[in-house]
Amino acid sequence: MLAATALALTGHGELWTITILAMCIASLGFADDLFDLSPALRFPIQAVVFSTLLWTSGPLPGIALPLGLALAGPLLFIIVLLVGLWWLNLFNFMDGIDGIAGSQAILLLLGGSAIWWLGNPAAADFSAFWLALAGAAATGGFLLRNWPPAKIFMGDAGSNALALLIFGVAISTIVEGQTAYQPWLILPAVFVTDATVTLLRRLLRGERPWHAHRRHAYQQLSRVWGHRRVTLVYSGLTLFWTFPLAWAAQQLPIWSWWLVLLTYVPLVAHSLRANAGGANEVGA
Repeated sequence: MLAATALALTGHGELWTITILAMCIASLGFADDLFDLSPALRFPIQAVVFSTLLWTSGPLPGIALPLGLALAGPLLFIIVLLVGLWWLNLFNFMDGIDGIAGSQAILLLLGGSAIWWLGNPAAADFSAFWLALAGAAATGGFLLRNWPPAKIFMGDAGSNALALLIFGVAISTIVEGQTAYQPWLILPAVFVTDATVTLLRRLLRGERPWHAHRRHAYQQLSRVWGHRRVTLVYSGLTLFWTFPLAWAAQQLPIWSWWLVLLTYVPLVAHSLRANAGGANEVGA
């Protein structure tokens, strides 16, 4: 947030909105850290914040879907809003072992910036490009103390702010016509798959999704492998699996939806193999 404020004060005035919204969502997370707020209170505030972010970002480009279908207008706005709310909460869910959320945030921000710059060297003319780099640098400083064994922790305040920052950068690049939707669907696939498979399996067993648990794939693995190894494995998956596929989706739009599918299928298999959302805690 300090980086966003500094950029806004040095000629990037369009970043004031995301700066203020990041402060709002971080404050909500901080209150949740202190008082364990109910989902009935958190979700409406999150929805207002993310709706404001989308509304002020500009019209969302339509999405061309397979079979000649298209998605645009109010329906697209609602779907992107729901995706944003799920992203905010899943990023918080995935901040459960040392270093994993911070390292993923850095890789996503740098990966998105790299895809943008490789496609358009004039990316440096856009405020969101520098916001992504500043966010990655700030998170790097935090990660030095959060790397296993961690000495400081992110909390809901930090995870909320980072999730909004990543989402805000993604939306900015899409609205500006600099990247397509598909690369941003692919880049965070390691986190998205783990959290989504876990949620769906718990829902199928009739569990309440807002109840705390320790059965994400990364948590199951960490009880066997330890925090450091799991964090490195997840970083490796993002760096060597999702980033190349996201770059290919940007360069080869005709194949982009197939690349989204290619990205997620083995990650779903990985999550299931690790017993994500299983009834029992592995190694407990």
